[in-house]
Order: sequence, then C-alpha cells, then structure tokens
Amino acid sequence: MKILYVAADQTLPGATGGSVHVLEVARGLAARGHEMHVVIRRGAGQPAEERRDDVTWHRVRWWPPQRFFRWRATAAVAAIAERVLPDVIMERYYNFGGEGVAVATQRDIPALLEVNSPVLDHPGSLKAAVDRALVLRPMRRYRESLCRQVAALVAPLPEIVPLWARDKTETVTWGADVERFQPRHRRVEVRRAWGAPDDAVVVLFSGSFRPWHGVHVLEQAARSLTHRTDLFFVLAGGGEAADGQDYRGRRLGTLPYERMPEVVASADVGVAPYDTRRLGQLRLGFYWSPLKIFEYMASGLPTVTIPRPPLTEIIRDGQEGCFFGEGDARSLANVFTRLADDAPLRRRLGQSARERVIAHYSWARHCEQLERVLQRITS
Repeated sequence: MKILYVAADQTLPGATGGSVHVLEVARGLAARGHEMHVVIRRGAGQPAEERRDDVTWHRVRWWPPQRFFRWRATAAVAAIAERVLPDVIMERYYNFGGEGVAVATQRDIPALLEVNSPVLDHPGSLKAAVDRALVLRPMRRYRESLCRQVAALVAPLPEIVPLWARDKTETVTWGADVERFQPRHRRVEVRRAWGAPDDAVVVLFSGSFRPWHGVHVLEQAARSLTHRTDLFFVLAGGGEAADGQDYRGRRLGTLPYERMPEVVASADVGVAPYDTRRLGQLRLGFYWSPLKIFEYMASGLPTVTIPRPPLTEIIRDGQEGCFFGEGDARSLANVFTRLADDAPLRRRLGQSARERVIAHYSWARHCEQLERVLQRITS
C-alpha cells in the first residue's frame, strides 16, 4: 500500500514518546513493504522533504504556529496527497487536528484514526466546561465528527473513544524496537560516566518528567535509601543534567533517542512510578502506552511499576517485574531494597521480561496489527 501518515504536531528527530512512536510506526510499516509518506512539523533549518529509513518525510508549517492551529495545515497535507496519491491516510489524533481525515474525505479514500489520547472528556475537565459554555459543544462535535468520517480507529484502550465508535476500534499497544534495545548494549564506561560505582545496582527512570510520571515519588524513595551505597539512581529526560537532589544518583537531562539503547541496557532495574492522581484524563482508564516499560523489558531489565491495568497484563508480578503501592515512596523503596539484595531474582525477571516483550510487545507486532486494519479498510 501507499500510506500517507499525518502526524503534523510531531517533530523528528525528537526525544518524546510521540516522536518515537511516529518514527517506529513509519519504519515498521516501510519494513513490511509499504510505501510510507509521513507528514510532520518542520523545525528551523529542516528541509521540507527528506528520504530516510525507507520513508519519505514531508515537513509542514502553519500559522499561527501553536499546536491548536494544527488543522490549518490542511492545505499543505492536501498538496502532498495530490502528489503522492495515497491508497489510505492514517492520522495521529489530536484535539485540534483532523487535516488528514479532511483530505481523505475530499479524495474519497479510506482513513484510519490513530487515537493515543482521549477523544472523550474526563470528569471535571476544564475543556468540557468551556465547551458546554459555548452551548453547541463545538469541540466535542468536531472530535466526534473525525471518528464518524474514518473507516476505523486504533487505540490502546477502547474506553477513550466514544461508545458508538468502539465497534470499529481495534485495540493496539505500543512496543519497543527489540533489535535496538538489547542487553548486549550494556557499557561499563557509560555507568562510570554517570558516577555509578562498578558494583552498584543502577535504577533507571526515563521519560519527560510530567507530573503523572511520578518522578517525585521516585526521588522521595531514593532519598530514603542514601544509606544504601549499593543503589544508584539515574533519571534520563526532564531538561538539564544535574546531580541527584539529596540522593545518590544523576539526572542525565534530555537525550537523543539514538542514545537510549545503551543507556537503558547499562542499568539494572527500570522504574515507571506513575502517579495517576495527577492527570485527570486517567480517570477514563490508564490509556498511556508505556514506551519506557517496553524498552526496559527489551533491554532485559526487571521493571518496577504500579499494579494498574493494563500494566498488570504487560508485567506479571514476580515474573517480569514487581509492583509497589501507587504514590507510596516507602513501598517503592522496599522493592528497590529487595531487588538490590537478590541478583538471581533480577536476572530471572529481566530474562523473562525480554522474552515477553519479543513475543507480545515489539514495534514489529504493533505494525502487524496496523497492517491488518489498513488492509481491511482498503480491500
């Protein structure tokens, strides 16, 4: 198939989960023999078009440049579609997007909406209150119109799309590049550059440090373990590099995605300490696709996280990782102590984690799922 993938609010190269997702989906579908054309945002000094990784990247701009004017890229997407003549358009959903769906409707070709954040309003949503104040609820009607126009949707959790759209929604999960993320990328010199003692158990967090990512819980647990000289905490992401704030460890700052395989593999334990109370949308369900968890698992790390579905389906307690009480720094510190004291347990959990992610949660598996949906709606 010739696929036009519209993700105009994403910039590549990038270090966010969204940019990684777009990159891996484009590469994965290209590897399966499809002709991939991807629309992304054009940054300063970047070419309007570029061929890389067997994918043609089309970069666009709009005015005003804020994300909530993304729909104003519709004319640029239409011009790309006129040249490319795609068989199908796939759009990465955003509240103020819809340009890919609009072009698919204009050209009378099928469209797939990739939903990674809620189409529905969560209880107590400020956005919903503003929408109600406008009487006709234009924002909700617009979002729902996107769901009506497309032939199918994919989402990590069906509860984040309208009830009437769930019959045409396929549940898919994100994944890891299990070829890039492997235990063999472990580097002693990388650990030493962090300042980690050679015999230390290194606990890694990677992410963008948003409030619901639970960094505050992790750092509180780390501060309670300063007496454990065999534990060292490394946090990748979140801006500038710095020493640990009153704990034994290091913040690495934001890193390019290409460096992450050796960073993850050079740790001993991965942690995803989500605090779902800090994101209202998660009242609809834990729809966040845990990219960091899949990469920990692919790198052979036991993973520590909260016992909330679907995390409890991805990681089985005592088989691929361990759970702790959400928001409970003492519970988290106890898990770290247990893992630090038991090297055979860490090895067993890590080996099982890699086997499980290869079998169920690779980007290759994700792209197989997408391909099936795309083939069905274009047949």
